[in-house]
Amino acid sequence: MAGAFKHSVDATVVDELARRFAAADDRFATDDFRRRTTPQLDGLELKARMEVIARELWRALGDRAPASSMACLVDVVRAEPAVEGWAAWPLATVVELFGPSCPTEALDAMEHVTKRMSCEFAVRPFLRDHFDQTYRRLLEFTDHDDERVRRLPSEGMRPRLPWGAGVPRLVADPHPGLAVLQRLRHDPSEPVRRSVANHLNDVAKTHPRLVIDTLEAWATEPDIDRRMIAHALRTLVKRGEPGALAVLGFTTESSVDVERFEVSPAVVEMGVHVTLTTDVVSTARDTQRLVVDFVIHHVNASGATSPKVFKWTTIDLAAGERRTLTKRRLIQQASTRTYRAGTHRVELQIAGRIVASTSFEVRV
Repeated sequence: MAGAFKHSVDATVVDELARRFAAADDRFATDDFRRRTTPQLDGLELKARMEVIARELWRALGDRAPASSMACLVDVVRAEPAVEGWAAWPLATVVELFGPSCPTEALDAMEHVTKRMSCEFAVRPFLRDHFDQTYRRLLEFTDHDDERVRRLPSEGMRPRLPWGAGVPRLVADPHPGLAVLQRLRHDPSEPVRRSVANHLNDVAKTHPRLVIDTLEAWATEPDIDRRMIAHALRTLVKRGEPGALAVLGFTTESSVDVERFEVSPAVVEMGVHVTLTTDVVSTARDTQRLVVDFVIHHVNASGATSPKVFKWTTIDLAAGERRTLTKRRLIQQASTRTYRAGTHRVELQIAGRIVASTSFEVRV
């Protein structure tokens, strides 16, 4: 996908930024910026193109104090009509690459830039090199009137932000991030609450008990977003953590008999669906609310296998009830997973426990 997107970052984007910066500052070296930048883009991937444009923008602003260059960038961002789309992305990259040299002005700039292109990646070097100052500003952003600015503290401080620069202290000690989430847990914006959930899911991978305790307390609040809590606990639910299951009201120890668990067809090639089928019978005296997942053990390059848990369904199973469940999954190559020839074991997981297994063969 990024390979297709990169072709959108071309001379058109360079020309738009040249016009906007020239309008904001008559000292901007417009012709030099165009001449140097556009030829460098050919052959580069998406992120590299953004970095080239950002570096050349900074260079074209000339020999001035970093704070002055950052002020010019803010003028461009705040001008109407608003800069949007691909032209906005290099502006966040400018803040990321050059902002740490003038952190006060750069953090001011983020308030405006993140409304056009999220500064979740741009803020990472600041959290690494100017943590206290950055953290104070992010706490202020949690009260901002723009939801895109409020989202930045949660998303930017995620311990395991995908594709973001690492900030080891946020992994080791998630409490500063939790203080941010405490302020945002009732935010009226769904994207902000979604970010809160993703942040907590990151924390859960290294501090599961802390997340369970936090959400157990939040779950008692009558106006809490239950979907946010469920999304935050998704990794722990797949792991079968009893505390996570309990927060969501699921049965933590199932009482079921598995009469059948099978996969068909038994041999598949790429682009073919497999169908999982199971018959389960409750042996409990009361209704059980059960999380049902399945685990595929994918064959890796060495011939060994690695498990991946996938969501199947949730069911309320009455005492003595028999239920047939089916699930289809497409077997195809993906950017995050490569299928290789060999036997792929499949396990049925109920309430976090493996209760049956079968397998299918992949031919590539």
